[in-house]
Amino acid sequence: MAVRTTVPLLNLKEKERLHCYYGKVDPPVFTLTFPDGTLAFDQVDTTRSCMVMFDFINQTIIVAASIQAIKEESALELVARETVTHTHARNYFRVDASTKVAASAILQEEVPQESPNWKLLGDTIDLSGSGLLCSFSEPLEQGVRAKIELTLPTRDMEVIVALGHVVRCRKIEDHFYHIALHFDEIDSESQDKIMACCFELQRRYLRMRVRLESVSSA
Repeated sequence: MAVRTTVPLLNLKEKERLHCYYGKVDPPVFTLTFPDGTLAFDQVDTTRSCMVMFDFINQTIIVAASIQAIKEESALELVARETVTHTHARNYFRVDASTKVAASAILQEEVPQESPNWKLLGDTIDLSGSGLLCSFSEPLEQGVRAKIELTLPTRDMEVIVALGHVVRCRKIEDHFYHIALHFDEIDSESQDKIMACCFELQRRYLRMRVRLESVSSA
């Protein structure tokens, strides 16, 4: 079964988000097998937990699991500890999503003349209730605070406004950067709308996958 997981790495606070394959052993023990080259096993932090996401058409179940062993350099052996609640799922449930996003300077009203004024327009790569990964034409330094204006990829194209900061910035090529933003200040209603959007997108992807699998097997 194909699943998604977040794997903790040594000396990195942000966990690696990867696709892999679930294997049943003796519950609550199970394995996750990764395609070659997708995970640096020598960098896995076995003292921290993984979040494993099981995607079904009607729901996504998220399980917190501890890493018990590294098996044959291509798989992790884990022990399921608990099911993550909807509230905590905001931090882990992430879905591929391409939509418009803007990041701009947070201007200080008391010293506007000293505040740098900038704005970047780009597209999201993935989205969650706690933040998003974007592509922009210019870099932003780690830790920079930003006003985030996100257009939800829904019928109404509602714009969500939040304050956040840059978690990481990676240069892909000239004038093309992947920038991860974390929400620091966002109201609960907006966060719930983002989560609802994520779950709806995931259901669409799963329905599409089921249809493609049925066509290919026909």
